[in-house]
Amino acid sequence: MKGYLKVGEMSSHGRDKRNREKPSEQFQHEVVACSPVMELFRGYSKLLNEKNDKYERIYKTGRDITLRSKRVIFSLQRLPGIEEEEKTKILTSTSNELRDIEQTLLKHIAMELRDEEPYQFIGAYTGGIQEYIEALTFHQYLLTETIISHADVQERLTYGSREDSEAEVVPMSVLVTPKDFILGVSDVTGELMRYCIKSVSVGDFKTCFKICDLLRKMNSGYLSLGFLSSRELYHKKNVFKSSLSKVEEACYSLQLRKSEIPEDMLGSFFAMYDALDEDNSLI
Repeated sequence: MKGYLKVGEMSSHGRDKRNREKPSEQFQHEVVACSPVMELFRGYSKLLNEKNDKYERIYKTGRDITLRSKRVIFSLQRLPGIEEEEKTKILTSTSNELRDIEQTLLKHIAMELRDEEPYQFIGAYTGGIQEYIEALTFHQYLLTETIISHADVQERLTYGSREDSEAEVVPMSVLVTPKDFILGVSDVTGELMRYCIKSVSVGDFKTCFKICDLLRKMNSGYLSLGFLSSRELYHKKNVFKSSLSKVEEACYSLQLRKSEIPEDMLGSFFAMYDALDEDNSLI
């Protein structure tokens, strides 16, 4: 029928109107795409992508730090009961491993954080830095019977100082917050408890009493902190109390059993004690 269009057909007037509007729409899109606002958002998008990529790189490096630090701790737990020569080898190898972690993985994080606000990325490596502090503190205690300070840890993770033979133009460092330091030192209390029980089981009773004295001093320090609104610290304080209780129980039992069991048999008696089982008792 004349005067009607089939489906899909368009009148010449409609086609002309569409053709006239199309260049105008394209021009508007081009104007918007080239506007200062769009350029600004493109810049923000690029910055966010770069930040996310850097965060992911730091996170992966932090996982490597955690893995290698755990290996250091496992090696140090082998010391009770072995020969002095073998002890020296393990302490030397773990010292070299810690230094290598500092000069490779942690230095890589320091390079990533250069010219950046470190608190933006601290969540990416907080787990790794706590595990490293735990391994470093445990190693130093076995060497010097002292606990490393926060300032010493921060100094070890500062690169480009004047004392460094390969001095950088601008010093760079890995930020070690007081919270991460406290949490890392809290973790080492569990390792000291295990080391204490192992030492007793091989007849090294003096080490047990020394560790007990140290943990009591650390407990006094934690009590002096007062209330801290940190769920992680609250959990680790409870674990620390449990470790201290086990060490005190071992020392008390050791002192008590000395009058009942010959000294050369005390080690075999304590070897039956499982340090990881909270239900066991030596009394």
